[in-house]
Amino acid sequence: MASDSSSSYFSRPPAWRCRYDAVLQEQDPFELFQKIEVAEAAILTRREALQQTSAFYPEEPAEIAAALANLRVLKKEQRRFR
Repeated sequence: MASDSSSSYFSRPPAWRCRYDAVLQEQDPFELFQKIEVAEAAILTRREALQQTSAFYPEEPAEIAAALANLRVLKKEQRRFR
């Protein structure tokens, strides 16, 4: 089952990953904070869903933890420059 979800992950990344990538690509400081909030919500939703299913690839929980940590740093930096 994990290999099926893994192969679908690589053909279409999960929504949280797309929103997180949008944060990393954002250049406009006014848009950045909003995109951070949207990505954070998507990641937290996915993290909660992972607790109820085995349909994910093995590295996803660690990637989610790293993404959340990175978003916290970005959010802190964003607040500092406002």
